[in-house]
Amino acid sequence: MVGNRSSTKGRQRKVTAREERYILRVLSNSPKSLRKVQGELDLNVCKSTIRNVMKGSGIIVRQKMVKVLEMMPHHKTTRLCPTVYLKSFKPMLTKLPLSFSLF
Repeated sequence: MVGNRSSTKGRQRKVTAREERYILRVLSNSPKSLRKVQGELDLNVCKSTIRNVMKGSGIIVRQKMVKVLEMMPHHKTTRLCPTVYLKSFKPMLTKLPLSFSLF
């Protein structure tokens, strides 16, 4: 009889559906390697299992990182010392009309 057979056959899965979702959530925001992510997950699985979950989902795919220009020295000072940036634009702010309103 076919109805009496167990629905679970074969080798048991190492990760549950909940653990798979957790792995994908951690991996989706991480540019780290699988080995580093494996240490963060606190799951008793090897990195190939994590890779199989990632590949099987189809959600996370490898992408080449976009190169950006290096920051110029004046950009660095602006980021580190915003008061210098604001002082350079102070004359511009004083030229606004007195009746200026946003509403």
